[in-house]
Order: sequence, then structure tokens, then C-alpha cells
Amino acid sequence: MLTQEWAISDDRQVCHIYERFQDSAAVITHTQLFGAKFAARFFEILKPTRVVIYGTPSVEVKDALAAVNPVYMAPLEGFRKHPAAQS
Repeated sequence: MLTQEWAISDDRQVCHIYERFQDSAAVITHTQLFGAKFAARFFEILKPTRVVIYGTPSVEVKDALAAVNPVYMAPLEGFRKHPAAQS
């Protein structure tokens, strides 16, 4: 996992979890470890209402996450700023 950030609203009713992965293989590894070690406790505390996947995940990732009915957001070509181009 490249990044994991958690944020919670002032009233503690909304929690956003942002996770960024190197590739689809890393997502699969994470879901397998998470499922085995933390899923039961996680789902006792939080009820996911929306999952948004950015990028181009593999079919295996899509199958693994199908139960949470994610929204997929593909990159919009021509609107990606590269670090070398920053001014």
C-alpha cells in the first residue's frame, strides 16, 4: 500500500478512508490480509455506504470488490499533471 489516510467528521458519523495501491496485485494482497485479520471488527464498527475506485483495476480486483458495489472512475486522458510539469 502506498498511502492510507483516515478522516472523520466532527460529529463522528462519517469516516472517509483513502487507500492508494501500486497496482491490482497489491489491492488483492491487501483485501486478503484485511479479510483474514480485520474484516469482522471493521464491519462491526463501520458500514460502508460508498466505495470509489480510481484507475484501471484488474478483473480480479473488480470481482473481489463486487460485494461492495463500487463506483469506478477511469482516468480522464489529457488532464493529468506530471510532477516535472509543475510550476
